[in-house]
Amino acid sequence: MGLFDVVPSNFFSVLVSGNREIYVDALMLLHQIFKFELNIRVDDYISSLISILEGKAFVPEDDDEMQENSLTLGGKARLILNRFVKTGWVDKEFLDGSFIEIITPRNYAISVMKLLSELGDKSLHEYNSLVFATYSGLKQAKSENESQMYEAVLSARANTEQLEYELRTLYHGIRGFLRSIQEKNDVNLLLQNHFEEYKKMSDRIYHPIKTMDSIHRYMAPIQNILSDILADDNLMRIMRERAMTVKKYDDEVEAEKEIISAIDYVLDAYQSVGGIVNEIDRKHSTYTKSSIEKIQYLMTADQTIKGKLVEMLKTYAKAASGERNALGDMFERNIRVNRQEFVDGRRTNRAQWISLSQYDYPQKGGQKSCGMNNMRLYPLMKKESFADWPTIYNPIHTW
Repeated sequence: MGLFDVVPSNFFSVLVSGNREIYVDALMLLHQIFKFELNIRVDDYISSLISILEGKAFVPEDDDEMQENSLTLGGKARLILNRFVKTGWVDKEFLDGSFIEIITPRNYAISVMKLLSELGDKSLHEYNSLVFATYSGLKQAKSENESQMYEAVLSARANTEQLEYELRTLYHGIRGFLRSIQEKNDVNLLLQNHFEEYKKMSDRIYHPIKTMDSIHRYMAPIQNILSDILADDNLMRIMRERAMTVKKYDDEVEAEKEIISAIDYVLDAYQSVGGIVNEIDRKHSTYTKSSIEKIQYLMTADQTIKGKLVEMLKTYAKAASGERNALGDMFERNIRVNRQEFVDGRRTNRAQWISLSQYDYPQKGGQKSCGMNNMRLYPLMKKESFADWPTIYNPIHTW
């Protein structure tokens, strides 16, 4: 079944509308009320929606049914609610046995509203002890209540799926921080990124996985318990019977197939998650090293002549063509360019390099030019011995 076999074709239109920010705020308000109220009254929602519409520019859609008071705050709030009805986010109905109108979010809309809420929430969620929960559930069922082993195995599979998801999310999160190092060239932003944002993620997700919920600590006990289950015919029979009672399977073969599939999934997953954790460790070390090196470089680079020249050239390279002439003039006024000479000890000759920006040098058509925009370093074509020293002061004649 395709996505648009479930949701209406215009479902996402509110997210691309010119009023999308207002629509998203209205959806977040609806989601917030949904978490605390079993029945959402239309009047209560409209009253709350009016308060967030104050000071915001809402433009009615072309197909909105305009009424006499549609441009008041209350009228705009009702237009928004009607838009959600038209696009399949909610339904309006009456509370049983009364004339009180309520809002009923559709099942798929609830999931999307939750996703939008999570995307807009910058706070990190706390990591749950998924590995320990898997181990303790299996151990308790085996030692105290084997009749609940079927539920313990299903819970172990769900926890393992969530664990893999959390680890992959953490891995790509660290990669995102690595990319931000390349994009940021401000020391303060890098320090904030490292000691605030990254530290939060590290403390709440990375450290628990490495310490209290260590995969390497509980991996072998979990695998041993599951292997013992597969080898225990009596326990497998108890689990089949439980599965037949809970899920109403047609036969025990189908029930056993699901049990074995769940156990195999957890066993295979714990064979691979160790490698994922090792890769996360490597990325964590790379980020820490790269972040510190970038901060150190930015704090010291501008204290050296080389660092200042690098910054000047980077500024010149990034400038638009119209700005480069102005930068070139500024460099020429403020930077003194001198001729450099050195002694070649092997030939007892002196090689010379001069900056022709200090001199008039010939160009095509007999014209002369000078300036930073034409600055080049050219070697003098003639090397002179120490006996010819006086001739060096006329570089154009030695050309």
